Amino acid sequence: MRIIKDTELLNKAIEELGLRSKFNIEPLHLRLCYYEKGELLSGSHIRQNYLLFVISGIVQIYGIGSDGRKIPVNLAKKGSIIGDVEFCNARNSNLISEVLKDTLCIGISIQENQAALENDIRFLRFLLEEISKKVYLTSVSDSPATSVAEKLLQYMKEECPNHTLKDVEQTTLRLQCSRRQLQRVLKELCEKKEIIKIRKGTYRLNL
Repeated sequence: MRIIKDTELLNKAIEELGLRSKFNIEPLHLRLCYYEKGELLSGSHIRQNYLLFVISGIVQIYGIGSDGRKIPVNLAKKGSIIGDVEFCNARNSNLISEVLKDTLCIGISIQENQAALENDIRFLRFLLEEISKKVYLTSVSDSPATSVAEKLLQYMKEECPNHTLKDVEQTTLRLQCSRRQLQRVLKELCEKKEIIKIRKGTYRLNL
């Protein structure tokens, strides 16, 4: 990880993410944090020093089951927060956040802001919403009774903007299935008219 000193870029990103709307306070010393592919942003052995808001890039968040199996939780992209679980759990978590594509984040120092954030009702409500999403997604992803088709429909309903899937590769990572499995399920759901193919690689939930 490296800190990028670019005030203009930082201010632009703050506006784009609507960051100020998530706090009653004005967080101290916001930083631009750059992570390269393969780096870990959080994990059981990593001390979480920052709350991170993703500006660009892709981060996979996952847990490890008792059988050693990777349990996907989410793909964090622009606007996602990393470190929320750790903030509520003394900066330690079993969730792992791994950079899949070089990632730029706004970092908010936990040490410098913790006391104020713990009394910021707007921020705490936002945090509760984000953690609730992760808990829900973990339970769905780890259910052996849930088929790829069920996971896909839930993913399109809960996570895809406008219920539209636009990236097959990212979806295979999110659902932890093969590209062939996903293509077969997409075809089946199109035939059942549960989803509509807009164009190659783009599908919309048929609500």
